[in-house]
Parts: sequence; structure tokens; C-alpha cells
Amino acid sequence: MALVLHHGTFKDFWEGADRPEILVESRLNLLALEYGYKYRLDIRPKKGAARSEFVSTLREARFIGMPVRRAGGHVEFSKICDDGTLKRHQW
Repeated sequence: MALVLHHGTFKDFWEGADRPEILVESRLNLLALEYGYKYRLDIRPKKGAARSEFVSTLREARFIGMPVRRAGGHVEFSKICDDGTLKRHQW
């Protein structure tokens, strides 16, 4: 089971974000961590809205990310640290 968050425009976690947005992102990451999710996928498909999905295992992350990548979309895969920051991972 994954937690899904839809948002209209995609912006990198730190890129161009002002301080309140960074705090909201950190709180969201901490909330997902409390619910047992360890990883975050920022998904930008070729068509459709960007979204963030939180998953608890690497297997779930691959299951969600691989079809998006095959269809030409972009998936950014990150591990959620204890302080709410993200550590970028590779497939």
C-alpha cells in the first residue's frame, strides 16, 4: 500500500522553494515516516499531473516506478531520513 500525494506543478525538493514550503515538505516526510513509509517517489509522467508517492519497501518502489520510466516519465527515488530530509537513491 502506498500513500499518494498529487500536486499541480513539480518543483524539486530544495530548488526554488522558499522556507515555508521546505517546512511543509519536511513535515510531510516526517508524517510519512511515522506511518511506516521509508521511501519517497517524485513522479513526473509524460502526460498527467506530477505526484509524490510514499512506499515502505524497495520492491514497492520498483513496482510503481518502472512502468512510469518505461513510458518515458521521470521518477526521482529518495530515502526519508529521521529529520525529514531526503537522501537521493539510484535504482
